[in-house]
Amino acid sequence: MLAVPLPYIATLILVMTAIVIVIRRDQNWHKPFAFTVFCAVMTCIVGLRWTFDLAALRFIQTILAACLPIAAWYGFVEQSSRRGRLIWHLCGPAMVIACAFFPYLISFGVLDVLLATLPAGYGVCLLIHSLRLPQSVSFNRVSLFVLSERTAGSLLLYSALIDVLIAWDFSLASGEHVRAIVSVSYLLLIPALVVTMIIASYQLPASKEQVSKKAQVTENDVESEVVESFKALMDAEALFTDPDLSLIRLARKLGVPSRSFSSAINAHYGQNISRVINEYRIEYAKKRLLSSDDTIMDILLSAGFYTKSNFNREFSRVVGQTPSAYRKGAVNEKQPIITG
Repeated sequence: MLAVPLPYIATLILVMTAIVIVIRRDQNWHKPFAFTVFCAVMTCIVGLRWTFDLAALRFIQTILAACLPIAAWYGFVEQSSRRGRLIWHLCGPAMVIACAFFPYLISFGVLDVLLATLPAGYGVCLLIHSLRLPQSVSFNRVSLFVLSERTAGSLLLYSALIDVLIAWDFSLASGEHVRAIVSVSYLLLIPALVVTMIIASYQLPASKEQVSKKAQVTENDVESEVVESFKALMDAEALFTDPDLSLIRLARKLGVPSRSFSSAINAHYGQNISRVINEYRIEYAKKRLLSSDDTIMDILLSAGFYTKSNFNREFSRVVGQTPSAYRKGAVNEKQPIITG
């Protein structure tokens, strides 16, 4: 029976995934496609390196390993946050290349430290970045996008742990278990990273929306004016019923920088814009629950929610009871009390 190394199996799976992405051509498909192809090349190089053990393949594998956390970072961080900083991201791979030309750096363990530090550093940065509200993601999709980003950060920390295990195996067991460690870890790590990238890409809008520079106001605008304009906009246009509403779209409507708008909302309400919008949706849903006989599913969709679970969770947070219990309680209060 023909034995196929695990990295080749992972490569085949990734190539098939890339083909499916190209065929489907869903929104924002370019980023997950590029990342999937990169990972397919990486796993293929791993397989070739353990099959032929050539110095050139070892060198390429090391460079790709150093670039993996950078590729993951660029997959999640919005373009406006990363512009002009590519040169700094290339410092890590450049230092890895330098180790190849100065072998004594390898003997001192510099390369091992770099290969473990890069994914660990980017993993921590992704976890920290996930604490920010993504500007271009609709409020209904924020939680899934953030979950994907945090999963990717955790996977990079897992990658750093694998690099530490490899270095430990070389120092204590002369690399006896390295092939098994690399094969199994890559089979788990790379496809998982690709999945998180694909999920995150589907949470982004189909076309990027930029705030008009002509409409922007300075950072010194009074916070109360921003909040009052926001309230007036919600009352006049009921934008909260749009399930794809996002921070950047609201900021564009108001003509203020998205960061200034987010800060003003946080300061005034004591919570982020996503929760504030959901509270508007809940108030709308409460009125519909009392004034109509529509189903709860129809009401939550008209209020701007995507899923029943998210609607029930937010309704319970704001009202303190489930939508069905709220409607039932209101009906019972309206019924006349019959006394003997």
